[in-house]
Amino acid sequence: MKKILIIGALFFSLPIVLHSFSTINIIRKEIKTSERISFKIRGTGSKNILVTIGVGSKPGYGACCSGVSPYATVSFSGNEGDVVYDGKAKRILFSVSNDIAGKTINLKDYY
Repeated sequence: MKKILIIGALFFSLPIVLHSFSTINIIRKEIKTSERISFKIRGTGSKNILVTIGVGSKPGYGACCSGVSPYATVSFSGNEGDVVYDGKAKRILFSVSNDIAGKTINLKDYY
């Protein structure tokens, strides 16, 4: 009698266990790995403004701060979805996305 109860319990619990494994696989597929994106930032040029740049999930978080002098070009990298912000003003300049990979962003357009 015990064997029948155990086999019955296993038989009825099998669909629940199988559903759990399929749910775990769906969750794994939905989790995206962060992709590092490299880009460059060029200073403000003749506007002669020294800008401190931070890259992180939001202003004040992540890597802060690297100075970009007016006539310099500095390399940065961040995860997709991070923001690039002014370290002093804590103002978001732009978001990191695949569109800017390998490009040079000119701070003259933001100041």
